[in-house]
Amino acid sequence: MTWNEGYVTDIPYTPGFYHHLSPANLRLVLLMKRVNVTPLTAPFTYCELACGLGITTNILAAAYPHAQFYGMDFNPTHILTARSLAKAAGLTNVTFADKSFKEYINEDLPEFDFICLHGIYSWISEENRQAIVDFISKKLKIGGVVYVSYNTMPGWAVTAPLQRLMLQYKSAVNTSIEQRLSGALAFLEQLKNTKSVYLQNPAAVRRLEQLKSQNRSYLVHEYFNEHWTALYFDQVHDSMDRAKLTYIGSAHLIDNMDNLNLTGEAIQELAKIHDPVYREVVRDFYLNSTFRRDVYVRGVDMLTPAAQTEQFRAMKFMLTVEPDQVKLEHQTALGKLQLQENVYQPITNCLREAGVLSIAELEAKLSAQGINLQRLIQSLIVMTGMSYTHPLVEGTDPTAAQRFNQAVIQRSLQDGSISYLCSPVIGNGVMVPRLEQWCLLGELDPQQSLEHLWDSLKASGVKFTKEGKTLETPEENWQFLQESAEKFALNRRPILKKLGI
Repeated sequence: MTWNEGYVTDIPYTPGFYHHLSPANLRLVLLMKRVNVTPLTAPFTYCELACGLGITTNILAAAYPHAQFYGMDFNPTHILTARSLAKAAGLTNVTFADKSFKEYINEDLPEFDFICLHGIYSWISEENRQAIVDFISKKLKIGGVVYVSYNTMPGWAVTAPLQRLMLQYKSAVNTSIEQRLSGALAFLEQLKNTKSVYLQNPAAVRRLEQLKSQNRSYLVHEYFNEHWTALYFDQVHDSMDRAKLTYIGSAHLIDNMDNLNLTGEAIQELAKIHDPVYREVVRDFYLNSTFRRDVYVRGVDMLTPAAQTEQFRAMKFMLTVEPDQVKLEHQTALGKLQLQENVYQPITNCLREAGVLSIAELEAKLSAQGINLQRLIQSLIVMTGMSYTHPLVEGTDPTAAQRFNQAVIQRSLQDGSISYLCSPVIGNGVMVPRLEQWCLLGELDPQQSLEHLWDSLKASGVKFTKEGKTLETPEENWQFLQESAEKFALNRRPILKKLGI
């Protein structure tokens, strides 16, 4: 077995940011479940296992300069990229290492308040999964938090055979990894066209169509790993139990709300199941879950209902989108979900007018409209889960976040791979596409006018797309850039300013 242990290393993983891993999001999950945690204003330690290119770890390190962050990934190309970004941003509170899970456990590391791993648990061998559990057992503080996400059964039942066949195709063909991926997809299409009974299954056909449009780097890592496994909740729970961890809930806030995900009949049936682990497995069958984002703690310090309410009332929220982007109708597994206009619209209006309000302040403003505290808390959690609002993280120094954002924006002309910037106000990353980053270049350098930017873009051959059509002439592209900059200044820039970006 080579050093990669069956894991794909031919091409780097996608440069993504995963907001579920942020301490602010995890703290909100714990508070929902009445679990007490240390305030994020105090120093803490955080580790991301299999951090990939380090985008998430670096953004969070910039957001919480008073905390110490550690990222590891056994792919040295990933770590080189992560360190380069940290250096460009002047981050001094983050350390990256190119180690395996088995090697990392012997490193000179502190005990951690947070240990997070996104997706990797499904992609590695059972031996490496055990190494992760051993690492958590040795390195997580009592009271510490673990986030682990993974591909889940039964939702992967239809797609797992496609993964297996693609993996076999990869092993049988001796070409570049990109060529093998293209060949595998073409082979699946050929099977469908030549009447493979399996690929007459409408669900399998839909999944194949999705594969053809997805990011190629993601597909290579998802479908070409030799130890890829979709796991049931009880399998992961039993492993985490060996590290003395207790399951709390989902890092995806809305997943914790049965009334938004399940029928009344399903809720009643689940209530009859007394074993919490078995109930969670059955719940995944009701939802046909494909991916879980589980939150565990090592030791549970339960809050009283009164203490939970007190913490919620002190929590401050702000809008993270323009008010007209707050939509009341959403598609869920149950069909169309209609949020109550007489609840969500007043909350949106109050936050639009005031900018930032605590739940206690919102309660005082909205109680006369019949919006009680419980409804207010639930609505804000839903709005945060939909990325409309976010709680504030107060008292952090914004300097590191500003340096990080400057580094990303300055490299956006040459490299547009990082589409997130750091908000020190909410302690999280915020999606800022490359075009918006270009609009922010003038914030860094007053001499970087829109005309100067266009000269650079035109020289590099950039062409914009409008309504699905590529703009060909310089005049069309220049007009599009001007219009985009005007819209950005009017709508998006005020939000980014409030977010401290």
